[in-house]
Amino acid sequence: MPVRNLLSRSRPIAALAVPLLASFTLASFTSRSALPCPVAGAPAEPTELGAAIERQPICVGSTVASAGELGDVLYYRSSVGEDGEVSVGYYAFFSEERPWGNNWLTWTVLPALAVDLVYTHALLFAPGVQRAVYGKGDVEGFRIVYSVGEGGRLTAERGAADRGDHGEVQLERSDLLSIDPERPTVYSRWWSHQLGGRGAGPGDLAYRRCFGAGAIRPLPPDVALDFRLDRRAAPARVVPAAALLGQLSASRRGEPVDGGSAQGLVVRRPIVAL
Repeated sequence: MPVRNLLSRSRPIAALAVPLLASFTLASFTSRSALPCPVAGAPAEPTELGAAIERQPICVGSTVASAGELGDVLYYRSSVGEDGEVSVGYYAFFSEERPWGNNWLTWTVLPALAVDLVYTHALLFAPGVQRAVYGKGDVEGFRIVYSVGEGGRLTAERGAADRGDHGEVQLERSDLLSIDPERPTVYSRWWSHQLGGRGAGPGDLAYRRCFGAGAIRPLPPDVALDFRLDRRAAPARVVPAAALLGQLSASRRGEPVDGGSAQGLVVRRPIVAL
């Protein structure tokens, strides 16, 4: 009798454990598959402003642990305003966007499983709604506006990022420096990695990665096109959506327009979602 009772009690536990195990196992196989690789070859010599941006340390973190590995490179685009301020849009790449981790969705099990069954992976294996709507991986964008001081020194003045409901939130200088007064830090409070968190202190982050020279690079057009950044990570967009894709998009997707280049080649206009 005790053995029978034990077996009957173990069935619901096994029913939950099997999909959880499948979910975590799948994550281990795909942890880096959706992260962009650094561009091969020697990088172009940065401009003076580009060099200052790439030296400026930026940190990305979260107050909760969740699935998805943060990439090794923070890509950026920049724009200079009429007042001389520099807006820099940063793109942080995560390998996946899933609810599993040290958060309430996971510990209550069924909500996380329901999200994973539909949003991330249909029946845990096939691509889900997230992939169909946004494309591979998870890309989070944020923007920091800098003033330029003597010697080209950049000082963070304000920023913007997404909150958990994908609405844009404005970040004050105090928000950017609340974790580290020397290095602007953006962080998430949600399993889905949006980086518009506010109100945290130095000891509140579950993890933090800081990027600096060599790990902050200009956004390559092929990465922008591959991850469809013309319609994702909106807070990072400091240039028109079409400009993110650059000339590379003309050879991979687009439609012909009248006219030609100086070399006699057909000029193409990228198809983008503005």
